[in-house]
Amino acid sequence: MSPPVSHSRLTVLDFDPARDGFSFPNRYTWTDDDLATLATQLRGLSSVPVALGAGLGGAVSGPIGGLAGLAVGAALGRMGLGDGIVRSIARRWSTFGLCGGMALAAIERWPRGEGAAPTADLRPGPLRALLRRRQERTLRASLPRFAAWWLRALASRDPDGWAAALETELDRVEATLGQGRPALVGLVGDAPDPFALHQVVVCGVDRRGPLDATLDGYDPNAPGQTRTITTSPGDRPGRAAISTTLPTGRSATTGRAHISTRPGHLAHCFVIDLP
Repeated sequence: MSPPVSHSRLTVLDFDPARDGFSFPNRYTWTDDDLATLATQLRGLSSVPVALGAGLGGAVSGPIGGLAGLAVGAALGRMGLGDGIVRSIARRWSTFGLCGGMALAAIERWPRGEGAAPTADLRPGPLRALLRRRQERTLRASLPRFAAWWLRALASRDPDGWAAALETELDRVEATLGQGRPALVGLVGDAPDPFALHQVVVCGVDRRGPLDATLDGYDPNAPGQTRTITTSPGDRPGRAAISTTLPTGRSATTGRAHISTRPGHLAHCFVIDLP
């Protein structure tokens, strides 16, 4: 009897993170304009106060606190206090990121027109306002989904992702790249704060099975490098494992978690559709 044959579908665009991504890191110092813009862009989204309330509860006392924080967040949202919460939480960090803005701007500049400078040659100063606007666009398109999957990951504390949802997103990545466009992808983990979520550009996919794939892309936190996300079936029916070369997990110096509390792990990833 012949062994089963594994068929791999490889879709790779000529998007080079070292050339078509920005050469400066995704690290900015807060200004009043930044805080005002952040509060304004989140104000109209009802999921934000709820997510922030759950994040505060989760940071204090784990999943139980996170669930209790849902009620607090909902009440704050009804009272119109979302702006103050956003500013208060944001100031816990001396720096912040514009990963969605950088990822979307890199996608928009690719492929660059004849005579246009490579994205890697651009400097951050003149781009700040543009990146904030692009960040706002990506958040408006994705924040409800970010909040829903983040709350699910926060409550579950499970090392695996959700197979059916992940398979759908892998199909969407393939379809987007098949149309000749890089995919804007949101990354979700169980880090106990909502500002630890992340967005990247996926420019290549090797699909070996419904849940068996490797995604290559540009991470605004890692100028000049290609990061990978690897997916596979989980140990239990209905679950999936998602590993990554992005630096997830808790910082040895601050103790804060980036995307996930577990190194090299993601709970979910999804394609962000922009109107």
